[in-house]
Amino acid sequence: MATPPGGYVAATIPASIDRENFTTLFHVAMFQFNDPLQWVPLARLNGLLDPWIFAPIELLIPPVLPSGPIPPTGILGQ
Repeated sequence: MATPPGGYVAATIPASIDRENFTTLFHVAMFQFNDPLQWVPLARLNGLLDPWIFAPIELLIPPVLPSGPIPPTGILGQ
């Protein structure tokens, strides 16, 4: 089975939308996936570079995270 673009196994299942304000992607990842380090793939899916959320935003929450090792944590692009 070929992996869909973006490496998401569940690319055919629509992502849910989570409305957040004044929180962090660490918190969202912990709540959604029980793993705060999953903020990196969550950030990439939503085109974010910083884990801090200061303004209202709608985040796409994938039904399944990409498989494989988690990239190093920290601010993306660093």
